[in-house]
Amino acid sequence: MKTMCIAGLDGLAALVSDHVNQAAKRIEGELRIGIPGGRSAAPLMKGLLSASPEVLSRVRLYLVDERASGDRNYNTLMAVGLGEALGKGFLRNDQVVVPRLGETFLPDGATLALLYLGVGEDGHFASLFPGSYPDLDAKSVPEITFVSDSPKPPAARVTVTYRALRLAARQAKVYLLFLGEGKHQALERLLADKESPATLPCLFFPREWFNVDIITDIKERLP
Repeated sequence: MKTMCIAGLDGLAALVSDHVNQAAKRIEGELRIGIPGGRSAAPLMKGLLSASPEVLSRVRLYLVDERASGDRNYNTLMAVGLGEALGKGFLRNDQVVVPRLGETFLPDGATLALLYLGVGEDGHFASLFPGSYPDLDAKSVPEITFVSDSPKPPAARVTVTYRALRLAARQAKVYLLFLGEGKHQALERLLADKESPATLPCLFFPREWFNVDIITDIKERLP
């Protein structure tokens, strides 16, 4: 696991552009990419949409969670480039997948090529908050579940589970995004590696030996 420091959100867009182009060279057929909403949505979409028409025609985007009320993550993506891309025909509506209860995260047997996850101040990602592990990693839980008591508004959300990510992201390159000074403590806790995913959910990836790296714009020297 390595840490990549970027100079502002444009730096993230440049990295994403490179990641997508490299993945397109090594993977034939559909290029499945997991994405969050939130602060990282704009640079992620900018980087993705810089790809050639041929590459974009193969991309399929999977939102990792969605809010059940208020400003939806899908609407955020639409506002920061997705809407324009759909309107101009660079992407089709069926290339953007929103998590829905009762469905699997990916089609049977499919895997992600890239997975981007914004990490919160408490170490959560998607809508998997402290206390959600290990319950949402059990074989009996669905790949998509409903969260009714999110500590961060809105309370009601639909999210992928740890179990879903075990199935979908085992072969993916995973990037944990710590963007903004408010994420410094969460990043320090991750790098200290003294907790468990139960208290710091983002530890799930390094603890379970996913192919994971960190991207951050935090300027303070890290341990």
